[in-house]
Amino acid sequence: MYKKNRFLWLVLIIIAFVFSACQPTTPAEEVEQPQSEQVEEEVVEPVQITFWHQYDKANAEMLETLVSEFNHANPDIQVEVVVQPSYDEYKTLLQTSILSDTLPDVVTVDLIWVPWLVSTNSVEPLDAYISGDSDFDIEDFYSLQLEYDVIDGNRFALPMSANNMQVIWNKDLFERAGMDPEIPPTTWEEMQAYAEQCQDIDNGVIGFEYYTQPTGEGITWQFQVWLWAAGGEFLNADNTKAAFNTEEGLEALTYVSDMLQGNGSIPGPWGAFGEGKACMQLDGSWLFGYRKDAPFDWGVALVPAPEGGVSATNTGGERVLMFANSEKKEAAWKFMKYLTSSEIQLKWDMATGFMPIRKSVGENSEYLSWINETEPRMLPFVEGMQYAHTRPATPLYNEISDAFSREIQNAFLGLSTPAEALEAAEKAVNEILAQ
Repeated sequence: MYKKNRFLWLVLIIIAFVFSACQPTTPAEEVEQPQSEQVEEEVVEPVQITFWHQYDKANAEMLETLVSEFNHANPDIQVEVVVQPSYDEYKTLLQTSILSDTLPDVVTVDLIWVPWLVSTNSVEPLDAYISGDSDFDIEDFYSLQLEYDVIDGNRFALPMSANNMQVIWNKDLFERAGMDPEIPPTTWEEMQAYAEQCQDIDNGVIGFEYYTQPTGEGITWQFQVWLWAAGGEFLNADNTKAAFNTEEGLEALTYVSDMLQGNGSIPGPWGAFGEGKACMQLDGSWLFGYRKDAPFDWGVALVPAPEGGVSATNTGGERVLMFANSEKKEAAWKFMKYLTSSEIQLKWDMATGFMPIRKSVGENSEYLSWINETEPRMLPFVEGMQYAHTRPATPLYNEISDAFSREIQNAFLGLSTPAEALEAAEKAVNEILAQ
């Protein structure tokens, strides 16, 4: 009985084993485990654009900060900054890069380089970008600034930074001459009267220091201020002929040359004002870097105008543009738009001392409060931006300026009459433009 039961149990065990062995089995590693959905994110590399400039010291540091802020706010665009060497080396490098087709995407350059660069057909026109961007307000820029960058009907650049010239006067010398040190001249007539009263030739003091030598842009740059204040123009509208040999031009040159014959001024090397030997002169908004600690008290006022006329001044500074060979033009435009925006220009001007290029900055309450708190004497330069003309946008400007100054200097020195000097300068300038 025991053996029979034992045999039965053994049979049942064998059957169970065989049955279980016949069942389909799935190894653990073959079991399809539920998996969470995995979406592969496509890695998009940011657009890289190259930006050249030639600012230095505090200006370069501020620009580096602004670029870093742009890169942080625009991870899809990354701007590489390349600081260029000296003025002449920078121009040579641009010339070489044009020939080798290795230009950067965006640059800032001296405004007088724009016509030359445009003449090489290497600069991208901006009209389509501006008209197609509803967020970009071109009308907010000072109108006299905008005229410069339109060549043959197309806009090729935008203002980036600016400066201008106004009249500065030595308050100590005014007081010594029995004049009110807090009241500057507002008209040409007052300026000459003040200069004659303040001058003391026996003690080496001149009333108004004009730039009279050497010939070159120094003479042209300063004389244009008086020409524009008289209502004249330097070249005609399309920069093909001289426009200064007019009644307005004669009025301006007669005024300056007459004063230089001892009637408030005399010719001489530049630098008398800094030595405390000139009562007045034209100087630029850059003077705060070297005149701040002068051993005499000084003030700044708008350039006087003829009776019933309007003040005028000359402006320098830099322009920002993109090159036509850039393959990243939309990104380049976004960066240019950023650099010239009101928000960034406000930061830029407050950090560098450059003058506003936009009305919204020049009239900004925060900006004006900052000036009043830090350097109230900057206000005439800010106000003067609305009267700031630019030199003619022609690639021949340097040659024109040299030729013009050589003839005008003769009137300054009394070697020719103003009418003779203007006629000779007109002939010389037109010969260059005829090229």
